[in-house]
Amino acid sequence: MKRLAIIGLGPRGLYALENLLIELCENDKQIHIEVFEPNDQPGAGQVWNTNQSNSNWINITERALSGITKRPEIKYHNITIESFASYHEWCNFSLDKEEADTFPPRNKMGRYLHERFNSLEKGLLKTQLYKRHQQTITTIEPKDKLLKLTASKNQVYTFDEVLLTIGHQPTELSDQLNAFITHANKNENCSVFSEAYPVEQLNDLKNKQNINIGIRGFGLASIDVIRYLVKNNFGDFKLKNPVTKKLEYSASKDQNLKIVPFSLDGLPLAPKPLNKIIDDWYKPSDSELKNLEKELTFFTRSEKKVEDLDFLVSPVSKIATRVYCDLKDKAIDHSFKSKKIYHKISSFLKHDNYSDVLIQDESVPTYELMRSYVNMALGTQKTSLDYCVWQVWRHCQPTFYKVFSYSKLKDEVLKKVIALDERSKRFSYGPPIESMQQLIALVDEGILDLNYTKDPEIKLTENGFLLNNETQKSIEVSVMINSVLDPPELLKVNSNIVTDLLKNDLVKPIHSDLGIETDENAYVKSKIENFGTPIAVLGRLAKGSVMGVDAILECFGDRIENWAKHCVKNLSD
Repeated sequence: MKRLAIIGLGPRGLYALENLLIELCENDKQIHIEVFEPNDQPGAGQVWNTNQSNSNWINITERALSGITKRPEIKYHNITIESFASYHEWCNFSLDKEEADTFPPRNKMGRYLHERFNSLEKGLLKTQLYKRHQQTITTIEPKDKLLKLTASKNQVYTFDEVLLTIGHQPTELSDQLNAFITHANKNENCSVFSEAYPVEQLNDLKNKQNINIGIRGFGLASIDVIRYLVKNNFGDFKLKNPVTKKLEYSASKDQNLKIVPFSLDGLPLAPKPLNKIIDDWYKPSDSELKNLEKELTFFTRSEKKVEDLDFLVSPVSKIATRVYCDLKDKAIDHSFKSKKIYHKISSFLKHDNYSDVLIQDESVPTYELMRSYVNMALGTQKTSLDYCVWQVWRHCQPTFYKVFSYSKLKDEVLKKVIALDERSKRFSYGPPIESMQQLIALVDEGILDLNYTKDPEIKLTENGFLLNNETQKSIEVSVMINSVLDPPELLKVNSNIVTDLLKNDLVKPIHSDLGIETDENAYVKSKIENFGTPIAVLGRLAKGSVMGVDAILECFGDRIENWAKHCVKNLSD
């Protein structure tokens, strides 16, 4: 009987295991399955661990989690695995279009995922065809037409096939971060945290007085860090307006804390719309999404040569033009015809630094910019063209993820597509309004210092790090926290398992700046000629072959189902 290893049991590994069992059941096949997950909460994994702080929030609305559907009852090898509820059923979600969207803490999603896994394993443990190891696999190498796996305690296993669903992997540190760490190691007056998570590592900082803390990065992780640090013995947030989520930071006593975030562009995130009613302002129609998929598929599945992004920009601009024109008095006042709006949107998508009277001026102070985007998300300020375009883009992303995964586009074009999607993420992956209201409240209280957000000059000092901005203002911080999540560039990943795969020529990058090249069923395209031992990769390491690797809903989608179908089909071949 063939033996399969699944390495990594976060949500993707969980859904892969479920779908494999469903396919085995439907095709009356059997395979010996062993799973490897070092975390003590399989299903949830590290990202969704149930023990993490409530300050870590998910950045997708609970309303949108309808895509995490019910698992059916599975009958496999004389056992019955009970069904499990969809996420919405599990948490008794009910929709009120007028109420603000909810964004649960990540530990809530973790509880769902871990419970779902436990109910699956409860049935699987009744068969001899399944085993779980709480271990880390460090190396994979070919041996006699099999794959030899070595675990962290030097145990050796052999399998006919391997599925990798290992998620985020450590990468080489940047020169700047290396310099910070080296400096801190030599100087007891300062400290550096190379990763934002787990935020609990910052517990000793929460209640310190008279301290300045620098945060490298101004994205979602930085908000989790800031929220964790300020909800402490000295103060907490108080809700002032339940409709707008306006807050104030109420301090019981003075802590004299300064938090100083910075990034390369210094631009803040833009929150998602308040509720379904406002969100629907930007939603393409079903027919528009269907036509978009059809147009894009023509290019991504054919041999037609594509050299630039016009094939993508054009259909998206058509949809966004219709949406912006339909906003009428909700949009910035203008007298432009739809043809002119289309031209502006097309130019905006093609050029990073395109400016226009309809586009939010991002050179204004960061605080003012944050308030503008919050008000647009609330529907109380007229919508700028850029905010509208990126909200439309967000609604189109599931279509993009589908048509651009395993496409036939040239690598350089695919890299441009992914770069444009990354550019959207300040908006399309934006946080809830409440997160941005928290930052605004912290600025009002004098805790969050936004004077250094845009790529400050940083000098190493005896007491830490001196940040200087363009106006010659400076501030010294004694703690530096890195909240930047590195992109999954395969050649920069330095975890043992990935470097070993590269060393043994078992994988190759689709592009030097992207991830592992796989086929449409997630199987690796190896450098070894006529390599016949199957290795499949689902998730972040396959970025380039697939899009949407960081979205929780993509952990429960077609890609995983296709892999399971193909895996079982191989048993019959």
